[in-house]
Amino acid sequence: MGDVARLLAGAGVVVAALAAAPAAAHAGRATCSNPGLPVGAAASGDLLPGRLTLGLTAGLLPLSSSELLDEPGGTLRYESGFRLWETRLSAGYALTPWLALEGSFPYRVADIDVTYRDPATGAIVMPNNGAIHARTETLRGLGDPSLGVHLADERGGFRLHLRAATTVPVGRTEEDPFILGMIGQDHQHLQFGTGTFVPSLAVEAQRPAGPVVLSLWALTYQSLYENDERYQAGDRYSGGLNASAALGTRAWTFTGALEVHSETAETWAGETHEDEGNNGRTDVLAGAAAAWRPRPSLAVVADVKVPVYSHVVGPQLDFDVVVGLSVVTTIDTRRRASWAGLDHAVLGAPGTAAPLAPVAGRITVVDLWASWCAPCRELDVVDTDSAAWQRYLDPGGFVLPHIKVYGPDGALLFERTAPPAELVRAVEAVLAP
Repeated sequence: MGDVARLLAGAGVVVAALAAAPAAAHAGRATCSNPGLPVGAAASGDLLPGRLTLGLTAGLLPLSSSELLDEPGGTLRYESGFRLWETRLSAGYALTPWLALEGSFPYRVADIDVTYRDPATGAIVMPNNGAIHARTETLRGLGDPSLGVHLADERGGFRLHLRAATTVPVGRTEEDPFILGMIGQDHQHLQFGTGTFVPSLAVEAQRPAGPVVLSLWALTYQSLYENDERYQAGDRYSGGLNASAALGTRAWTFTGALEVHSETAETWAGETHEDEGNNGRTDVLAGAAAAWRPRPSLAVVADVKVPVYSHVVGPQLDFDVVVGLSVVTTIDTRRRASWAGLDHAVLGAPGTAAPLAPVAGRITVVDLWASWCAPCRELDVVDTDSAAWQRYLDPGGFVLPHIKVYGPDGALLFERTAPPAELVRAVEAVLAP
């Protein structure tokens, strides 16, 4: 069966420019890994206390293989096709500006199409003892859910995220397929769970660079012990770079990235089976994604990935394009600050450098924003060669989002470029009685 779970696990929904002629990558032919599609590296958002974030992601990973198998009745050519569908429900709730609780719950469907042929004539045949290794069938079941915490902070213009979690052994696991195969019994290599708690740790650093938001991330899953069948999954390591920009639009964000994924070999009773299963691999993927935000609380994301390099150990399945579609919505359980009851006005046409005159006797907040600045939209409150940018941002080395706050006497209380959540907290601190 296909090594789909650990093949790219932890990868993001977006990747860098598509390669013109990508080399084929592989997934294990007979694996006991926890199958799943790449998830989890999309750029993280700010933590706003009381905000509930819900996401539903559907993905498809097609795989194929053709190889010779030594069956009890002789050598046969084994041709297989797999379509792995995964639907993942995720949820996160922010308790504070720096702490959130998160969870994800996968459901998987594996369509398996297997044909055995005589290697000499190409005629379709059936093994003498039946298809004990692989059969045409459809498997369905829950995967291992993940539960954890999300920490966030801002340091020196960087938005930092750290996630610590563990999978929970809920997905179906199988008996040792190698022992069953040796005694001629039907067995299943494809498992939907690892049968163990597998801790994970992810880190991410974001920083605006003009109209582009850059995100550098790394992720690891550490398999610490065997399950009841004496199976132990390998460790996984992933990392990547995302670049996102609105490209002059208000409702769209376009992202590209480059991802690297590596995993160590799985074992059964402490043994690695070199002829089958996942014996370790490294993959590089590239691709792109587009996110449409029809309103601030809703986003729809479509993504595509292609393998551009792969190094595997042992026989593995080939795969081509990975596609996904996600819907994310946010629900605020606490009242948010708004313009209601406040005087506000637009200072000049977009791109112009209107004079910034504070209102006498009032606290005045000036918000410098741009249509292409995705973080600016979170504030809801001019290009780099515009007059406003050159007059108010360039002299101080500032970027976006950026605000200036004046006191009732007209004195500048502070001026800052920072992520939206930090700017909101700074303004609230000034306005606090």
